[in-house]
Amino acid sequence: NATLKMILQAAYGLSSLQISGPDWLDSDRFDLAGKSPEGVPDSDLMPMLQSLLKERFQLTAHRENKEMPVYDLIVAKDGLRISLFDPSHIPPPPRNGAASMIIGPMTMSQLANNLTSAAGRPVLDKTGLEGRYFCAVAFSPLAARATGTADADALDIFAAVQQQLGLRLEAKKEPIEFLIVDRAERVPHEN
Repeated sequence: NATLKMILQAAYGLSSLQISGPDWLDSDRFDLAGKSPEGVPDSDLMPMLQSLLKERFQLTAHRENKEMPVYDLIVAKDGLRISLFDPSHIPPPPRNGAASMIIGPMTMSQLANNLTSAAGRPVLDKTGLEGRYFCAVAFSPLAARATGTADADALDIFAAVQQQLGLRLEAKKEPIEFLIVDRAERVPHEN
């Protein structure tokens, strides 16, 4: 029950803002099943999914770099407030009356992708941090703040990232990679 854009995000490691193509990429939903051979390293999974999409959807796409406003995710001056993921010690999520939350063990690159929609523009990992961290950030969506429906005590995404994670979103203008879908069949082929 995923849109093709959601599947493309997983296959190419891009945010939804970095993928363009036909309008139906965001509306039509698909159940896509595939199984990798045992012992395949994680680094091979994205290229395998890309190949599967080319076969099933007759997908043709190209990459372009475009300069645009982004946020760089960096370590805040006060220092990091999260630790490497330890499955035996999962801290409780923050409570601040927020309406939205991003939570779970993830790499900084995955966190940056998760922050993209909340921040309203692509977020790029510039932390230099390796490994998986347990991230829990509770915030008030920007749309709720703009309409005045946000809880007065809830933090916006920028303050929440800094106070709860010890990271910062720094506005920049940089070239980023886009995936342009040139062609994709709306009805996928079976194996």
